[in-house]
Amino acid sequence: MKNLLILFVSVLFISCGDSPSQKKETVVTISDSLKSTTIEGEEILIGKINLAQLDLFSPWYAKEYQFYKINASKTEEIKPLLKDISFVLLMGTWCEDSQREVSGMLKILEAAGYPINSIEIIAVSEDKDTPNGLEKPFDLYNVPTLIFKKDGKEMNRIVEFPIQTLEQDMLEILKGNPYKNAYAE
Repeated sequence: MKNLLILFVSVLFISCGDSPSQKKETVVTISDSLKSTTIEGEEILIGKINLAQLDLFSPWYAKEYQFYKINASKTEEIKPLLKDISFVLLMGTWCEDSQREVSGMLKILEAAGYPINSIEIIAVSEDKDTPNGLEKPFDLYNVPTLIFKKDGKEMNRIVEFPIQTLEQDMLEILKGNPYKNAYAE
């Protein structure tokens, strides 16, 4: 019995150690050029960012991602409609609406098999701009704004919050059904 216990503990230690064949962890950095501050002095991200930077910088992202419960049947309906679709996400790391909606948006797309690391993410200031004007081509009104594009042209967008649910709004847009965000005329 003692030998069996020693064998079990040895296997446990060996299996928990790093081996040369294991994938190396990628180091995520956030350059000072992507950092800014709000009027209140809160540090925020600003400019073109990636998902790893958002996750590292914003503790709310992982919390909200875990909290959001996707509608699995709607997500399955979304999956085949994502072919040839690209996304631009304009958001504010300072913005409560972005903190509430962005994790859910990305979780749905990831669950539908979309390569979420390919989404162009632009973090804006409280004035909804960036130093390089990255937001200008998108006629930004409120954040978050998730823009759906096909063949380089905008199909539609979800602005600030969904009209029905994130999944249902995504379905309406991807199916080409009439859809108006809360600020559409």
